[in-house]
Amino acid sequence: MTTDTVHALMAALLELLGPERLVTSGPDLAYYGSDRGQGGWEVRPSMIAFPETTSEIQAIVRACAENGVAIVPSGGRTGLAGAATATRGELVLSLSRMSRVLELDRAARTMRCQAGVTIEQVQTAAAAAGLLYPVDYAAKGSAHIAGSVATNAGGVRVVRYGLTRDWIAGLRVVLASSAVLELGGGLVKNNTGYDLRQLFIGSEGTLGIIAEVTVKLCSPPSGTIVALCAVPSDDAVLELFARVRRGRLTVSAFECLDHGCIERVLEHRGSDAAAPFAEPSPHYVLVEVELPEADESEREAARERAQSRLVSLLGEAAEAGEIDDAQFASTDAQARALWALREDIGEALHRHHPHKADVALPIGRVAAFAHDWRRLVSARLPDVEALCFGHVGDGNLHLNLLRPADASHAEFLARCHAYDRELYALVERHAGSVSAEHGIGLLKRDYLHHTRSEPELELMRAIKAAFDPAGLLNPGKIFGERERAP
Repeated sequence: MTTDTVHALMAALLELLGPERLVTSGPDLAYYGSDRGQGGWEVRPSMIAFPETTSEIQAIVRACAENGVAIVPSGGRTGLAGAATATRGELVLSLSRMSRVLELDRAARTMRCQAGVTIEQVQTAAAAAGLLYPVDYAAKGSAHIAGSVATNAGGVRVVRYGLTRDWIAGLRVVLASSAVLELGGGLVKNNTGYDLRQLFIGSEGTLGIIAEVTVKLCSPPSGTIVALCAVPSDDAVLELFARVRRGRLTVSAFECLDHGCIERVLEHRGSDAAAPFAEPSPHYVLVEVELPEADESEREAARERAQSRLVSLLGEAAEAGEIDDAQFASTDAQARALWALREDIGEALHRHHPHKADVALPIGRVAAFAHDWRRLVSARLPDVEALCFGHVGDGNLHLNLLRPADASHAEFLARCHAYDRELYALVERHAGSVSAEHGIGLLKRDYLHHTRSEPELELMRAIKAAFDPAGLLNPGKIFGERERAP
């Protein structure tokens, strides 16, 4: 890529988009040129383009191909793996202006929307129709629906509803050739060969640019019951999960968090913030169970039965030494307050410049892995505060190392990257995945072999080459340089 080709591309896109939708200088280059990844990469996009239609995406792709400029698709930029980061003069294609809900079909229980609609917008539109889009996570107010598809996002209710992959009915995708694929959509049954739609879910923008998404919707629960438990150990967390699952209740969330996470949330809120329990506990679990479907006249009785059952289960857990204390939310406001202790962790840790890892384990190995991880950090980084929170119900743990106050960012990153090699080898020994819901991007491409075999990687590279032979789309992500055509 030369200066002349960049200038030629700028001229073509200025004619297409106008100066208000093409950024070529200033602080917006860095703002739109990266996600929340902590890898220390140089952020160096050549320009930011803001299409508003699928046809404009096609025109941008054609212009980039003609001038040999690669493309980094960009959504809400809430990812942590660097998948939406431009490091080598790529054009960043921001989908933030494609933010309209296009159609909601109550009969089919589907919603079609543009790529830049946020998860919260999807949920709000579904709720207005008496329906639910159940994929939910803390960044829902910023995260885009297409980005959640590109990373196959999970969130807090996977134990009940599954991953994003399970809720995608259709996609409209622009390929590197500028052709448009219409995948799925209104059909419930379509048994006609390969389901190409599934290839784009979790592909991190390396196979095509998602322009529209059709999601499935469902009936919302009649209500929920939320409880926060103080738990003495990692093993007790897993024992409590097994007990609650055996309890004939519909578990919609089972979240764990270390005491240090609570401390950081309270610190972030200020001096008036109150701890949830009088005595601190090493670990906490937030449990949410759904009420069964019931007529309005029967809902209160259903709530009382479900709460009585959960109280009984937690009483048994206390007798077995699995919990030390518990509190129930008796109102919606109290439930939101308990959930906020979990959902505010990410923002509260942000000021400490954490080094993050997003891993998945077989549920039965969560406690054993947590033991081994804490020992690893203690041995390799004894001066670093290590905090864990995550979704025990699906085996997804978020591991956080907080930068010491006396360490520079560069020094801290160097130490953490050395530790990463041992961390992901540990994940492999526990039969886990190096990424649960944030993808591979730039951050984890050197560790992908801990989860994927070489035959799998060869097939994945072949798929990339078939869809994007010139390496135009998000080059360097997932596989590194070997994905680019010579």
